[in-house]
Amino acid sequence: MEFNNVTFISTFFIKVVLNMEVINITGLNHEGAGVGRLNNGKVVFVPGALVGEQVRIELLVDKKKYALGRLLEIEVASPDRVAPSCSEGSCGGCQLQHLSYNEQLKWKQQKVIDAFKRIGGFSDIEVLPVLGMTNPWRYRNKVRLHVSKGQLGFYQPGSHEVNPLANCSLLPSLMLEVARFINELLPNLSPGLKHVTLRQGLKTGEVLVFLEVEQGWTEGKRLAKELKNHFSSLVSVVAGFEDKKKSLVTLIGRDYLIEKLGNFTFHISPDTFFQVNTVHTEVLYNQVKEYAELEGEEEVLDAYCGSGSIAMWLSCKAKKVTGVEVVAQAIKDAGRNVVLNDIDNIEFHTGQAEVLLPRLAEKGYKPQVIVLDPPRAGCDRRVLKAVEKMKPIRVVYVSCNPATLARDVSYLSENGYVPAKVQPVDMFPYTHHVECVVSLKRIHSL
Repeated sequence: MEFNNVTFISTFFIKVVLNMEVINITGLNHEGAGVGRLNNGKVVFVPGALVGEQVRIELLVDKKKYALGRLLEIEVASPDRVAPSCSEGSCGGCQLQHLSYNEQLKWKQQKVIDAFKRIGGFSDIEVLPVLGMTNPWRYRNKVRLHVSKGQLGFYQPGSHEVNPLANCSLLPSLMLEVARFINELLPNLSPGLKHVTLRQGLKTGEVLVFLEVEQGWTEGKRLAKELKNHFSSLVSVVAGFEDKKKSLVTLIGRDYLIEKLGNFTFHISPDTFFQVNTVHTEVLYNQVKEYAELEGEEEVLDAYCGSGSIAMWLSCKAKKVTGVEVVAQAIKDAGRNVVLNDIDNIEFHTGQAEVLLPRLAEKGYKPQVIVLDPPRAGCDRRVLKAVEKMKPIRVVYVSCNPATLARDVSYLSENGYVPAKVQPVDMFPYTHHVECVVSLKRIHSL
């Protein structure tokens, strides 16, 4: 028995030692993980490692073409390494808190350049420096948290295990207080609460709580009352079933919160898309307006218009704006927002952009400016063909995914449009995400 134990311990020790290597980090991949090579030459990705560092890692995954390592020790640190602000470090939401903010902006600019070269085939497109935030913390106006085993928090990366939310450097203090309060109440509530979405108007201070619940859960009104008694800024608690296929129920207050951007006021419902970074949304939209080059007589088509925020931003300098959006609730909000702001030159249509834009093109609709702001998957090819047929003077493309952006800009460039420049905007500090605005102009000879 003693021999067997020694053999087991020795075997385990040898296995651990064989799974460790010291490597040099030569780059970062598109998600911000360090990239190096093992002793056998295989590429290995190491989250948390930076360019120029020598690190000791443990191999977690060893595939045929690549490996994944866990950072154990930094033997030689990068001069750009900083101490992360967040003590959590396990939700997976922030990939770059260990990299100085200025270097994050440089890396994101290079990420966009690389996407346009590798995917779009552009060798000389102008990618401007990223527009960063003066204060890149506490910027999120929305968060979705999960409930499991009596705890409210974020899922651990790659699992459905919940880490209780103690802190998050990207969330406003009030939003954190509401989350902690709900977490404290969970032991006194019957099971059935599955997810909690918090939204806050960072300009107005208003808070909305959206509860995703199982059918038959009866604790909603009690929880809503407790929240309202504790938080004077709470204007809405709404409940809905987890699949969201049934009507939402307003438990307290109204079914929306109010937020302000520039001179505009917005109604935001529980599940309506609205940029998560309120402060830098104004920077983004001003860039869209600059690239649109409106003089007051243009018709503008805003595809993927959401709740109408870009359409409204452009309406004061356009003759007319037409918005297209597939989410019916977003169009409802857009209609309310137009009335709320006394705007009379915007028209909204509900439907898929890939269906409605070809129909508009067939009818001979020819706007002078088209704004494309699609989801991460980019534009359906039918949308791009419709744009080509409408022949606008300018196209302004807004994207949160450099890869699909480069792909779509490449198609447009092959079909009559020249991309003038790309302006990245840091809407998501301390993450690997970056928003971009691209200006494209039609070649008049085509």
